[in-house]
Amino acid sequence: MNTDARKLFDLTGKVALVTGGGAGIGRAICEGLSQFGASVAVVDLDESLAKETSSHIADAGGKSLVVRCDVTKIEDVRSAVKQCADKLGPIDVLVNNAGTLKRAPAEDMTDDAWDLIMSVNLRGPFLFCREIGKAMIERGKGGRIINVASIAALVGLETGNVNYSASKGGMIAMTRCLAIEWAKHNILVNAIAPTHTRTPFLERVLKAKPENLQYFLNNIPLGRLGEASDFIGPAVFLASDASAFVTGHTLVVDGGHTAK
Repeated sequence: MNTDARKLFDLTGKVALVTGGGAGIGRAICEGLSQFGASVAVVDLDESLAKETSSHIADAGGKSLVVRCDVTKIEDVRSAVKQCADKLGPIDVLVNNAGTLKRAPAEDMTDDAWDLIMSVNLRGPFLFCREIGKAMIERGKGGRIINVASIAALVGLETGNVNYSASKGGMIAMTRCLAIEWAKHNILVNAIAPTHTRTPFLERVLKAKPENLQYFLNNIPLGRLGEASDFIGPAVFLASDASAFVTGHTLVVDGGHTAK
């Protein structure tokens, strides 16, 4: 083997755009990609959170850009892509992490709750895939797209997630289709499927329903919630040359949840 394996994960000179980069898994991925050499556009609806992530990156010696964006609005998406390309350079890596949750039993699910989740969790990632995918094709140098899905797309849940599960299932299906369509352009499209992970979002869920914690833990053989830092390695792997022959794959990062 002539490849220097130590360089497989090197992202020096790469430009990454991460949606939902202001907190939780998105923040961890932003900081991780930066530590491996990438310049990172931190995209979030909450600009103040994005600035916090950017500050952490700067403190560690990295380069980043803060972009406020509503992922459901094509004008915002196009503006975010343009800002990133203009200020950091052409985008090599897209991480679709932005998402939201609005729980209810299926029989009580409102039309608005269904439409909101589909708009943020599925339409938004598609818009970014389409806009950045077109730019990657025109550039002719390939690229990486990582869609942050969920184990909710792979197993049934009892916590009022029918809309969320459907949106994440759609994301995995979209990942497979794009991987096939864009393989000829060397654009690798993969997904990461987290289990229940300790993020500010989940903390709010558990504050409202503390009894859910034991339910979550009962489904995770490793016996703990995921931590945002658990997703740095998988994201860097899928963003780097280490995954050069991996596309259309869903990498579950779930403490054994889907193995049960």
